[in-house]
Amino acid sequence: MDLLHIVLVVLVVAAVWAVVELALTIRKARSSLEEVVNSANETIAQVQPIITKADGIVDDLQPSVAQVPALLEKAEGTITSATDALDNVNVILGDVSTVSGVTANVTNTVTKAATSAVTGVAGAISKIGTRGANPQPKLEEATGEESVPVPTPEPARNEGYVVYGQTPGTTGDAPAAPEAE
Repeated sequence: MDLLHIVLVVLVVAAVWAVVELALTIRKARSSLEEVVNSANETIAQVQPIITKADGIVDDLQPSVAQVPALLEKAEGTITSATDALDNVNVILGDVSTVSGVTANVTNTVTKAATSAVTGVAGAISKIGTRGANPQPKLEEATGEESVPVPTPEPARNEGYVVYGQTPGTTGDAPAAPEAE
């Protein structure tokens, strides 16, 4: 036996050993592959009812999804209408504010005119009362005490707004309307 035969025997033994190892590896891989396939089949069997239910839900939602664009258009129209209404309210409130300011100015002017008229009439009456033949004695002269002048109240001024409701000296009750006969 020479060296070449020994090398050939070693190579044949190594080849047989490699074939045996390859066969064992393929057997283990085959069993592992069978386990993976069985596990995948079980998972698919468990997921199948869930997929069926999800498919049914999607089918049920299709009519609702078809209505979403129409609902969005209606919502947009409603929002536009609400915005227009709020713009109109702002215009109306601006007009009310202007009218209130004008009314307050008119009320102040009428109050000043009435106060001036009353003061003028009171002054005229006072002058007429002192011109007579028998003037009445003043309160200080009759009692001997000095009188303290009573200040006249200034009319209330509302700068730009009219306050509706009670007027000074009333109880807040509106006078009863006369009944129609």
